[in-house]
Amino acid sequence: MFQQKGFTLVELLVVVAIIALLVSIMLPSLGMAKEAARQVVCSTTLRNLGLATNLYAGENDDWLPSAEPPNREPVSRQHWFMNEGLLQYVGVSLSYDDQGHLIGLPEKASAIMCPSHDKSKLMRTRPRQGEPSVSRDYALSYGMNGTWGLGGRPDHTEYRRMPEFESPSEVLALADCWGTSLGPGVVLYHACVAENLDYRHRDKLNIVFLDSHVTASAKENVPMGFWNRDKPFWSAKKP
Repeated sequence: MFQQKGFTLVELLVVVAIIALLVSIMLPSLGMAKEAARQVVCSTTLRNLGLATNLYAGENDDWLPSAEPPNREPVSRQHWFMNEGLLQYVGVSLSYDDQGHLIGLPEKASAIMCPSHDKSKLMRTRPRQGEPSVSRDYALSYGMNGTWGLGGRPDHTEYRRMPEFESPSEVLALADCWGTSLGPGVVLYHACVAENLDYRHRDKLNIVFLDSHVTASAKENVPMGFWNRDKPFWSAKKP
């Protein structure tokens, strides 16, 4: 009668090595699959914000929300992300203090957060001067087209209306962003807010256009620079 033979130490080490090799091969694929799933969630969130923007305009005689307030104050209903009329369409309610004063976004507002944005509560101060990031009380993952702003930047001091834009499918509405203290929820073609754009999805930028379709764009396909301000993508020039 033969005695059953067990695995030798060498055989066990070979099996462990094979398993480790397979895991090392699979991990990058799993990481890519997870990021692809996060990008889909982000795209859905942006599309919902695009639809909310259109619903807001439809309820306000075609007037779009402003991207930021005139003096760029930190708490204002003229920030798009503190505009209750807009946020109601994505189910976000703003926070208030005991005296009824607006605080802003609640600490967790998943309807305006990207799952790939792991530092969504950080805000750069003056990135070109190398100042460290600072924390804010709320998370924010997206920035609105700064040409819709009232912030006193060139060409952007008035509210905008939907009929101004002849090609809504080419006009950026909102995009992946993380923001500076001078423009926490704004993206633009030049100055410090140009650095707000965040290519966080495998070097791609999720963008929702004014017609509510979403695209993942590479950096070379985003027209940056003051000389590109009048292109349909930004539409800084008013008719």
